[in-house]
Amino acid sequence: MTRLLLPEMFGLIAIANVLIFGINMLSDFGLRQNLIQSNRGHAVSFLNTVWTVKIARGIVIWAFALVIAFGIYWMNLAHLWSAESVYSDPALPYIIAILGFTAVIDGFESTKADTAGRELLLKRLTLIEITSQLAGITMMVAWAWFDRSVWALVIGALFSDIIRTILTHTSLPGIRNRIHWDQEDFHEIFKFGKWVFVASILGFMASSGDRLVLGGLTDATTLGLYSIAFLMWSAMREVIQKITGDVAFPAFSEVVRNRPADLKKTYYKFRLPIDALSLFAAGMLFAAGDLIILILYDDRYADAGTMLQILCVTFIAVRYELVNQCFLALGKPKLLVPLTVVGILALYGLLPVGYSHYGINGALWMIVLSNFAALPLIFFYKNRYNILDIRKELFVLPILPVGYGLGLVVHSIFDRLS
Repeated sequence: MTRLLLPEMFGLIAIANVLIFGINMLSDFGLRQNLIQSNRGHAVSFLNTVWTVKIARGIVIWAFALVIAFGIYWMNLAHLWSAESVYSDPALPYIIAILGFTAVIDGFESTKADTAGRELLLKRLTLIEITSQLAGITMMVAWAWFDRSVWALVIGALFSDIIRTILTHTSLPGIRNRIHWDQEDFHEIFKFGKWVFVASILGFMASSGDRLVLGGLTDATTLGLYSIAFLMWSAMREVIQKITGDVAFPAFSEVVRNRPADLKKTYYKFRLPIDALSLFAAGMLFAAGDLIILILYDDRYADAGTMLQILCVTFIAVRYELVNQCFLALGKPKLLVPLTVVGILALYGLLPVGYSHYGINGALWMIVLSNFAALPLIFFYKNRYNILDIRKELFVLPILPVGYGLGLVVHSIFDRLS
């Protein structure tokens, strides 16, 4: 797609995706986590109430997206944005309005997908995800071949969501969902979800603040380059998040329900491969991450290589996010709130300062630093709930210099061959 479209188009889609993601997070009641964690996760009434809430939530999200799109459109007419800002592009309001409809499509996704996650039917879920992604990519390329505009990315995203929603209804075992409302079920959903709701709002501000702030500070081309670096970085991070969300959380929930004394042992059993992957990736990509951009993209995207190298340092801290799944499994989502607040304060306080003094690379280093801000509080909570083992925390650290050394070797070999 980067060979068919201009870099600034990826900047536009990045801002639109962040805003839609933000609305999703602002209405997140932890429906999936509740269904997996709850003892009533197999009850037909509970499943159908969750599905009904999901549909209503999707419609509300789209309505908010339309309001935001109109707001940006009006501010463009009033010339309230800088001419160089990504927000001033006349196509952005229309992109947001159409992309917002993906929330409606996702709202109709069957609860069979959540039940499959609870039962760890990962093969089927992965096949659905891969199929829908391939369908979306195929649609993007086909559209861009004839119309080289940002709409290829928009239509591809819509098509991918439609395919995934259909497959959750047709290719997974479980009940056939129908509209249903049970006040007792909703009370349980709300009781668990109110803290997830607060944590999700803060989580959006923490995870998406980089692009929101950079969108106002930089032009579309710079944000497009950052989006490419962010894409490569987030691909690796999604591997870790898939393990923690789709595998670790159901496993931790089962341990808490049946043998709570084993939680620390189970936690570090999952941490070992995540630590190995994260630390190795941090070292390897800090030394040679620019080669990924150089090999996969043309010269217009070369600056994204340095951005990727800096971003990958955050993998040292990302591995600690696994403990959030322990807190959710323990039924304590409120612990996520102070952790997220610390990260937000660091991000929004440091990023503008870094950019004003050292440009885009200074901003990136502040983004990295903000990912480490909550570590002292994480260790405090881990010790408080008896899921801290200092020896195992230190045991894996040598993997970091090993990855860095191998990255230097790879870079040296590549330089000689080129």
